[in-house]
Amino acid sequence: MLKINVITDGRTETVTGERDSSLLDILRRSGYEVYAACGGNGRCGKCAVQLKGEGPVLSCSYYPDRDIEVILPDKRETNILSSQTEYLLDMPYDEGRHSNLTRQPYGVAVDIGTTTVVLYFLELVTGRLEKIASMLNPQAAYGADVISRITWCQSHDTGLQELQQAIVGALNAEIRKFVYARNLGEENIERVIITGNTTMLHIILGEDPVPIALAPFRPRFTDSQRRTGAATGLAVNAGAEVVTLPSLSAFVGADIISGLAALNVREKNYLFTDIGTNGEIALVTGDEIIACAAAAGPAFEGASLTCGMSARTGAVSSFSSPGEYRVIGNTEPSGICGSGIVDIVAWLTANSIVDETGYMHGDFIVDSGSNVRVTRKDIREIQLAKSAIYSGIKILLRRRGLKFSDINALFLAGGFGNYISIDSALQIGLLPEELTGRIYAVGNSAGIGALQYLRSDEFVGRTENVARRASYLELSDDEEFPVEFALNMNFGKPGRHF
Repeated sequence: MLKINVITDGRTETVTGERDSSLLDILRRSGYEVYAACGGNGRCGKCAVQLKGEGPVLSCSYYPDRDIEVILPDKRETNILSSQTEYLLDMPYDEGRHSNLTRQPYGVAVDIGTTTVVLYFLELVTGRLEKIASMLNPQAAYGADVISRITWCQSHDTGLQELQQAIVGALNAEIRKFVYARNLGEENIERVIITGNTTMLHIILGEDPVPIALAPFRPRFTDSQRRTGAATGLAVNAGAEVVTLPSLSAFVGADIISGLAALNVREKNYLFTDIGTNGEIALVTGDEIIACAAAAGPAFEGASLTCGMSARTGAVSSFSSPGEYRVIGNTEPSGICGSGIVDIVAWLTANSIVDETGYMHGDFIVDSGSNVRVTRKDIREIQLAKSAIYSGIKILLRRRGLKFSDINALFLAGGFGNYISIDSALQIGLLPEELTGRIYAVGNSAGIGALQYLRSDEFVGRTENVARRASYLELSDDEEFPVEFALNMNFGKPGRHF
């Protein structure tokens, strides 16, 4: 019998299981409710749990062969997974979506985020999703955001090659781990679909990203790119098809196009936003899509905060009051990630420790033992970031002559949108209070979009259709944006006092 330590809602319990049982079956027999929309048939990817030392695994496909420690999603994460099932497409698999290069063909859908990279491994005969892997983007060693990484490429002769090798090397490590565990070879990977922001796509293909950061901000490409495996340096079949999905502009990338294509909604007017170092926002009104990018900076990724860190073990990820907070991995706190800082700032403003202008007298100590704290500089970083996002939303609505009352829904995408408390985001003015009750987290819609592109010819056409319908608004050229940005810096609404 195997011993399995299960961490859920801050508690640890030990259960036992047989070696020939899937982790999903073991957990269910032990009384744990694990969300699996497809019934554990390897289609939806919603039964993922965190394995200490390994990262996320699909519990329906993982068969423990040793004692392990598992972290289950909390109730909020489970609700998000349920929302993904409701609001994101799950296309039927088109058989034969492989090149017959091998007898056991696999495909990989990759979402290259500025902070996090996610890989989805799909068996191409049956369409079964066999593994989801995630990791921090190793390019962070060269800068926290896309502009700093572009600057590295510009200021170092071998900068682009260094960044390309960093991401290709990290992807190859995950691909090799997958094929070796199944007694396969790299040649079994026949298709690779890649989404991400425009800078990330340029870097992985070895294309100069510098024009993205220089006026008039024209990337070398925005349309879909196709390469062979041999041309990319990826650990895949030399003849594999490697596809990057289409982008819209320098700062609205394929992650937004694939995310919009993945939405399964009937609302007429809705907003879609991925909040990160570069907050991309799209407004969909019938058949029209207008999008912009608001330079939020790296605060919501934790990079520019005094005790900031990415959402990994040791990060304060939620906060309800002093002494009442959650730490990823159920360990001692070592820093604060994006969702945690939004909760903390919301509590500080609600309790008049931070006033409407953002003033705070001294540092706020989150944990004295580890000296995790929030400074006045951190508060200002959050003010700048939240104003950029909110102002971008206001400008898009104004361009279409709409009010908040005309918007049916706002969909939050990406890792940050996945885990923030919507109530806290409303409290600090990051999201419009007028849309209360109409805001839904949809998780990694970009990665799901890349996965569906790998699964379905129909979804390929859907993605191309979204790219054709979309237009881009450059906020730096909008005369109203600076005024809007200044008006939205304060916490709270006009007339509201803490």
